[in-house]
Amino acid sequence: MRDQSARLLIIILLALTAIRIAAASAYPLVDDEAYYWTWSRHLAWGYPDHPPVVAAMVKLTTAVAGDSVVGIRLGPIFLALLSSLLIYDLARRMFDRRTALFAAAGYQIIPVIAVGAIFTFPDAPFIFFWILAVWCIWRARELGRAWDWYAAGLALGLALLSKLSALFLAVSLAGFFLTFEGDRRWLRRPEPYRAAAIALAVVLPFIAWNRNHDWITLTKTLNPVPWINLGEPLRNAAAFLGATAAYYGPISFGLLVAALLASIRLARAPDHRFAFLSWLALPLIGFTLIGSFAGIPKPHWPAPAYLMLVIAAVALWPAVRQHRRWRRAAIAGVAVNTVFVAALHVVPFLPSSLTAQHLLGWDRAAATVTGLIERRNAPRSFVLTGSYQNASQMAYYLRERYPVTTPQQDNAIAMRVNPLSMLDRDAVFVTDHRPGPGLPLHLMFKRVERLPDVEVRIGSGVRQFQIYLGYGFRGVPRPKFSPL
Repeated sequence: MRDQSARLLIIILLALTAIRIAAASAYPLVDDEAYYWTWSRHLAWGYPDHPPVVAAMVKLTTAVAGDSVVGIRLGPIFLALLSSLLIYDLARRMFDRRTALFAAAGYQIIPVIAVGAIFTFPDAPFIFFWILAVWCIWRARELGRAWDWYAAGLALGLALLSKLSALFLAVSLAGFFLTFEGDRRWLRRPEPYRAAAIALAVVLPFIAWNRNHDWITLTKTLNPVPWINLGEPLRNAAAFLGATAAYYGPISFGLLVAALLASIRLARAPDHRFAFLSWLALPLIGFTLIGSFAGIPKPHWPAPAYLMLVIAAVALWPAVRQHRRWRRAAIAGVAVNTVFVAALHVVPFLPSSLTAQHLLGWDRAAATVTGLIERRNAPRSFVLTGSYQNASQMAYYLRERYPVTTPQQDNAIAMRVNPLSMLDRDAVFVTDHRPGPGLPLHLMFKRVERLPDVEVRIGSGVRQFQIYLGYGFRGVPRPKFSPL
């Protein structure tokens, strides 16, 4: 990557990385980010919601930069930079340097990628290892080296340890090598099977952890809570497509779909490059589209599949740019996405009343809880909240000085601090829920005392946290009763 286009890309990416670090430091911590931070404090081979790579990533970056918001977010920021470089080299090997430069730049202005390059979610390592595996596979095809196959197996295993939907990458690769005659010869060689064995070996500790925890991650994955439910399958699918257009850009989403259709047509030519890209996209996109009728998938799930189509769309540009409609659509799509990305990096520096107010104030609530426990001289007290989101924020700002848990036992926080282990202890219950706590506190404690609310002024508004002091925790009643 010594050519001028590569140097230009690196300069742009380094500048963008610096801007992202500044923006990341200004956004308040998102609930799920605080949740993954708690995971990183107690590393394991699995968690109820996801495999362990996101926790390991946060552990690494906070070891370098501390438990600050930036420390938690350094992982996705730098993985976005590395992913663009991989896309550049992949597109260069598949097509040419012009395609490589614009594909790497186009990746950076896809809205869902821009968001995922600032906030810490499992998608950042998932997308990176997906792209890395694809890059290694293409090099293995191109150079015929066994080590590229083995590196691909390692990358696939790490993608699976990021999100289980990486299974669709395995399906995509198998489909390509089985159906494309020019590459079927690889199935008669040992390298692909050794790569698959490496991927399985990487995932085995996660499988063992699940076996020892009643298969909780697999159960939650196979029985997901619907993301949206409008009452009718067609409405659910329409809402999913609308949200998908917003996630990938209202115009660029249409261009990516067009690139997929064109890639399928060219794959029949046959063109091994477009056959490869269409196979990488179709299984995951098709699965989420089918699942959308039940309202289950979220628009960011198929992100790596759409990113493969960015390469296809740029590669197809010379053939369609003479058509005015396509040219205008492409210009408009780039413009809309660029405006979104620019706004994403500007918003946190606007007055706080315009930012994510519902995420602010947890530091004040945590300080109040700390003072309350210290004044009462009750070090065995614990903190109870109504959800893992609230518990994660409290755990982060308390730095786990006191046990924090939730009544629900299907999350990593309650798995670690089982509420049943807190019986007979006093607790401070914290919530931002209105109008009441949302839990039958009078049944959960021998006595409950309502304390003054914590009011936090945010811009022109005020956020209130309700504080309750519970004496003698009795446990969580079953069945559920009406809230207090």
